[in-house]
Amino acid sequence: MEEIDLPWVLSTEDRAYQFPWTLQGFENSLNQGLNYIFCSEQGSPLGYVCLLPVLDEAHILNFCVSPDFQKRGVGKAALLKLKEKLIASNFNIIFLEVRESNEAAQRLYAQNAFSKDGVRKNYYRSLEWNEELFTQEEVREDAVLMSCTL
Repeated sequence: MEEIDLPWVLSTEDRAYQFPWTLQGFENSLNQGLNYIFCSEQGSPLGYVCLLPVLDEAHILNFCVSPDFQKRGVGKAALLKLKEKLIASNFNIIFLEVRESNEAAQRLYAQNAFSKDGVRKNYYRSLEWNEELFTQEEVREDAVLMSCTL
């Protein structure tokens, strides 16, 4: 991922999440981490990942498949390629947090040798519908901590 990719990344992030990363968040990631765009064989962007490397550990901060390409195997293929790249770069473990409600992502990670290590309480912001007031209220959601030894 490069700075020129950020308009597409930000647009995708806005469509994929209730509480998307900001431009500053992606700029910080470009300066501090490993960042990749997933592309089709024709070169069209399909998603992205932002990682924070710490010695031989890689922490996935953001793994996103464009809503236009979800449920088509893109996440699985991207995760396999990412693991191959990290192994070739001598990383030994991957860490991540995933929303407790994101069962599809948890299945993807579990099917790719990630194990659940614990829960981080009230980690994510979320919106919940209030039937009495007919409004959405911000609440907190737990994160499931996962890791994969490479």
